[in-house]
Amino acid sequence: MKSHPLYLFALDPTHIGAGGYRLGRVDNTILRDAATGLPKLPGSSINGAIRAASIYSLPDSEREQAMQYARDTLHNQNKQRPHPGANDPVARVFGYAEGDGDGKSRIGLVSFRDAEILAFPVPTMAGPRWITTPALLDAAGCADIPPINDPTKIVIQSVGTPPPQINLGWILLDATPKPIPFPEFLNDQPGMAHIRANLALVHDSLFPSLVNANLETRTSVSIDFETGAGADGLLFTYEAAPRGALYRGQVDFDDQRFPELYVGSLALVQKGLALACQLGLGAMTTRGFGRMQPMLQGV
Repeated sequence: MKSHPLYLFALDPTHIGAGGYRLGRVDNTILRDAATGLPKLPGSSINGAIRAASIYSLPDSEREQAMQYARDTLHNQNKQRPHPGANDPVARVFGYAEGDGDGKSRIGLVSFRDAEILAFPVPTMAGPRWITTPALLDAAGCADIPPINDPTKIVIQSVGTPPPQINLGWILLDATPKPIPFPEFLNDQPGMAHIRANLALVHDSLFPSLVNANLETRTSVSIDFETGAGADGLLFTYEAAPRGALYRGQVDFDDQRFPELYVGSLALVQKGLALACQLGLGAMTTRGFGRMQPMLQGV
C-alpha cells in the first residue's frame, strides 16, 4: 500500500452539508466528525469529485469511452456497456460493478480518507491567526511540539514581538512565543509561509469551541421562478467553513494487488484532483464555494 498525505487549502468557503435540516441556530449545517464535533471533508465527497473530474482530464479518445461507460452505468444499470470495466480508464482505477449476469465487479485501487482540519483561521486584533493543537501537529508528523497544559494559555509562533495577550475571536488568552513546528512538506508550498508565521497552538479541549464559534453563517432565500423575486417564507440559513482553512487527509493506492496500475492511477488522480479542486468541492460551487489548493505529498 502506497500512502500519500493530501493537504487541501480552502480558497473559498466550503459547504458539505449534513444531509438535512435541524432546529436551532442554522437550518443547513455542515458535516462534522461524530467524535470531535469538528467540520471535515468526507472521503466519499473527495472521491466522487475526483472520479468525475478524472473523466475530463483524459485524452479525447479515452474521454468519450469513459463518458459512455459512465452514462451506461447511470441509465442502464450497466447492463449494456461499451466495454468491460477492466478496460475503462477511470473504472479500473476507482472500481466498478457490472449489473448483468456475466458482469464482474472490482474494488477500486485508490481510496480517500476523510480530510480533517489541521489549521483553522480565527480573527484577532492583530490580524488572522491559524489555530491548531499538539495532537493535530503530532498526527501530521511534526516533532518538538510545545506542550499546552492550561486551556487558558496559548503558544504563538515566535515571529517579531508578539503581545503578551491575544484574542482568538471572542476570547482573550495569555500568549507565549515559542517555535511551532509545521509539516516539512508544506514549507515550499504557495501561501503556507504566511500560515506558518501566524500559527497559534491551543489546548485540545478549546479547539472545537473556537472552530465552531468562527464558522460562517449565511442567509439565502429560494427564488420564485414566476416572479424572479424571493419567495415568501423560504428564507434559510446555512453554515460554511471559511476560506483559509487547511485540511489534512490521505490518498492510498493498493499497489500490492495492482502493481502495474499504480503509476497510471497516480497520474490520473493528480489530474482529477487539480480539476476537481478548481471546480470546487461540496455544495454551492456556482455561488463561489468550494475551490481548494491541493497539495499531494510524495509525488
